[in-house]
Amino acid sequence: MEYKILGKTGLKVSSLAFGALQFARIEQQEAINLVHSAYDYGINLIDTAHNYPDSEEILGKAIKAIRNKIYVITKSSSKNKKDFLNHLDASLSRLKTDYIDIFMFHFVSKNEEFEILKNDGIIEALVKEKQKGKVRFIGFSCHNPQVIDRFYELDDFSALMVPLNFLTTEYVQKPVYEKFEKNNIGLLAMKPFGGGRLLDIEICFKYLRNYPKFITVAGMQNLKELKENIKFVNNKDLLNNNDKEKIKKIEKELGDKFCRQCGYCMPCPNNINITDVNFIKVYFKQMPKYKFYKMGLEDIVEVAKKCTECEECSAKCPFNLDVPSIIKENVEFYESIRT
Repeated sequence: MEYKILGKTGLKVSSLAFGALQFARIEQQEAINLVHSAYDYGINLIDTAHNYPDSEEILGKAIKAIRNKIYVITKSSSKNKKDFLNHLDASLSRLKTDYIDIFMFHFVSKNEEFEILKNDGIIEALVKEKQKGKVRFIGFSCHNPQVIDRFYELDDFSALMVPLNFLTTEYVQKPVYEKFEKNNIGLLAMKPFGGGRLLDIEICFKYLRNYPKFITVAGMQNLKELKENIKFVNNKDLLNNNDKEKIKKIEKELGDKFCRQCGYCMPCPNNINITDVNFIKVYFKQMPKYKFYKMGLEDIVEVAKKCTECEECSAKCPFNLDVPSIIKENVEFYESIRT
């Protein structure tokens, strides 16, 4: 396993991080064994979040004997100061630890969301918790490159997690990437396989190899996936002409339907929760079925059926997606799996 320094954190981490979002899809002991196997293969960075079903609780049991040998990232998406601090304490309890290596503000993708964190004292509160030793480093996860400049207002901004794959390239455009490098930000690439929509894993890893400062965060559900990811992350091959032709074909197939969940299409004049609707297929693939059907998607889908195809969302989409068609496709998918 190759190790890299994660930006200004100074942490020496494995080039592949273990994404623990999907723990709820497998048996608890199987998940614990998988974490131990990942550690045995050299993975020393694990990513979770307060709202990942059962993830922190399972991870707490898995890392008990190796806590001082691994690094943990967890996150809270709360925009309420009291709840945010409660999430931090709950994470510490669930993970059975007295400190979090990197605690992130989760899914901050709009300027208004950053303003709430800043003006309501939530950022200041986390900085104080860091000073107490509960948190070692502070970061953000984000789905919108246009809000990232705001993060630099925080002196303690040390790490950033963003989606990165050969269809989601906005975070490696020259001005954005150069600023990351200039400020020595620790970079983590989530959704390297597009939330399960990009099926050629080898090409995905080859693409990421062009950006060596990024640590790949990959969700894994079994030993086969773990071994496959390790195999490809250790392979030093770059994209060849055949790979590039495959990418062009995939871009043509998915290009105008590849939602990034950035939220720029919101709000909808018909109150459709576009970002959740457009990820129904991804949620179905990633989550255990009993959790999926408890997400409250039925009500969201009912509202989405009222889409008038006014195109206001498409006009606001920075990726020029045909948003109404994606809404329709996901609504039809949801209806098909309910019957």
